[in-house]
Amino acid sequence: MLDLSLHLDAWFDALPRSPKDDGVVVRCVVRTGPGERATPGSIEVRARCGVTGDSWPVHEHSAPESEVSLINIHVARAVADGDESRTPLTGDNLQVDLDLSEANLPPGTLLELGSAVLRVTAFPHRPCKSFIARFGELHTQRIARAFRVGKRGRGVLCVVERDGEIAVGDRIRVMRPIGGV
Repeated sequence: MLDLSLHLDAWFDALPRSPKDDGVVVRCVVRTGPGERATPGSIEVRARCGVTGDSWPVHEHSAPESEVSLINIHVARAVADGDESRTPLTGDNLQVDLDLSEANLPPGTLLELGSAVLRVTAFPHRPCKSFIARFGELHTQRIARAFRVGKRGRGVLCVVERDGEIAVGDRIRVMRPIGGV
């Protein structure tokens, strides 16, 4: 079968490259209600709770494997057509400059950010109806294609391994599972 979605790869491949091992937190986002976002300078994360003050734990689609969500900042900027004020609408708690691909961050990878440690889960992070409505069908197709080829365009979902505080500008230290990349 001919894959007609190959043309969508060029969009993702043209984005600036992010570091594989030494990333940085660019923006913290708290979902305070449907379509509402706060962008504090720091957030607190807790095991089995996620981000303090975030509405995700009580959302109908929340799951234990999705306490904290991360999206690559270059992807967020691209789907927002460069409008920084719209990037928080992706709905992700952390916008980061880090390679979030499956090859770089296999499930089980630990991410040390500030005083917290997050563990990357295998739970798929796909565009929801709100994402489609906010960013359009073409960007959604691009994100979905990146997901299918292991680039995780929509980002990664994590659980909190160590409670702590994460702030804008914090370095991200990647600790891969033994036998990982």
